Amino acid sequence: MTSPRLAALSLAGDLPGVLLDARRLAASAPGFHGRRRAGQGEAFWQYRDHSPEDGARLVDWRRSARGDRYFVREREREAAQTAWFWVDPDAGFNWSSDPKRPAKLHRARVLALALATLLARGGERVGALGHAPRRGANAVDRLALDLAAPMRDAEAPARASLVFLSDFYAPLETWRSRLGAAAAAGAGGALVMIADPAEEIFPYRGRTLFQAPGAKTEALIGRAEAAREEYGLRLGEHRRAIRELGARAGFETMFHRTDHSPAPALALLSALIEERRR
Repeated sequence: MTSPRLAALSLAGDLPGVLLDARRLAASAPGFHGRRRAGQGEAFWQYRDHSPEDGARLVDWRRSARGDRYFVREREREAAQTAWFWVDPDAGFNWSSDPKRPAKLHRARVLALALATLLARGGERVGALGHAPRRGANAVDRLALDLAAPMRDAEAPARASLVFLSDFYAPLETWRSRLGAAAAAGAGGALVMIADPAEEIFPYRGRTLFQAPGAKTEALIGRAEAAREEYGLRLGEHRRAIRELGARAGFETMFHRTDHSPAPALALLSALIEERRR
């Protein structure tokens, strides 16, 4: 019988390449501050000036003896937070219009794992929705395996920081239900809308057969260029509706194209999650 780990590895495909790309991306990005906030814990954080409200009990006498001021030794808050990730499992998400360009799924996993790397360095937990969260040296590798396994909808943990990575082409009702359930649990975070450039500029001309990846759905258009304007209008309307759904549910929406560098997208995503965690 195949173990769950081996089954996940068989589904991973380009997992080593994804992890390598994610680590390179994270290496070029500023890190997180993690749990470095004053609170109850064991790890030293910083010294601060003593105030009358502290009383004599909190004075660090060894540090204070070096000068004429009293200091308090603050400890770092130990309650790690968790960031959760959901990556679109639809077959159409694993698509690229150019074999030299990464598929949307590949870019989504790279962004998720790069952000997870930054979070893990800061002492936070990371997890794929529907799986156990991870923390520590192997957290990102385990997350990569979880993201490579078949993704499913799962109940969002209460007050979670949650990142959805998708092209968001599923019907609005699907996303209304998904985001509504997350909002009901007090979760919030980011919607990372990932697109292939061909989905933006619709470069097709003449007689063209369109086929949905992983499905039998297809459409033959005699003059593809004649559909470009209507296609653009419908795509814009759908994306605006997704943004509105996200805003009502407490999720910021950001857009990324696979022919663009992932570095600015990671920086923006990092800022959104950092703001959520404050």
